[in-house]
Amino acid sequence: MSAALLCLVAPFATAAQNPYTMIEGVSGQLLNTIRAEGQHLSANPQRYYAAVDRVLAPVVDFDFIARGVMGSYAKKATPAQRAKFASTFRRDLVATFARGVATFGDLDVKVINPGTAPSGNRVNVLQEVRSNEGLTKVSYTLVRNRSGQWKLINVILNGVNLGKTFRGQFAQAMQANNGNIDKVIAGWSAADKVAGNP
Repeated sequence: MSAALLCLVAPFATAAQNPYTMIEGVSGQLLNTIRAEGQHLSANPQRYYAAVDRVLAPVVDFDFIARGVMGSYAKKATPAQRAKFASTFRRDLVATFARGVATFGDLDVKVINPGTAPSGNRVNVLQEVRSNEGLTKVSYTLVRNRSGQWKLINVILNGVNLGKTFRGQFAQAMQANNGNIDKVIAGWSAADKVAGNP
């Protein structure tokens, strides 16, 4: 599962970069962060999580993803509940991801469909990640926002659409908790979702 969590990596970008270059660049940046900060996981996990969050924050559209995970329940939720879930989702997902990749030092990571910046506002960037656990194939869905910046909105990992997986898990949790959205938000755990647990 640890290598699989690399799928959540997103590019540290400027508007001038194309999405392929962005994905390549952030992989190196993340590995440098792991080498520099991963040693603090046990003694000071928040320091390490914050370092990983700084890599992801500029280009992952956490709010968009969180709304998608909530699905139709997002319309029924109050603005405060949507904001609370977005915050919970981001914090928990970053921590889960950071723990999962903490032991990574060297990985063979490459974009397998490099190209120039597309003319449209949506692109899928394909990547292969080789580790001791084997080969992981990742497809990143990125969209260009109104400012011209590319933002990560979904990941497909070895054929598994993580956005749809999280959305299904949220819906199941809502049913299990009789539609109590506050309870679902309080009990949300990305670790369980990534592992495939209910």
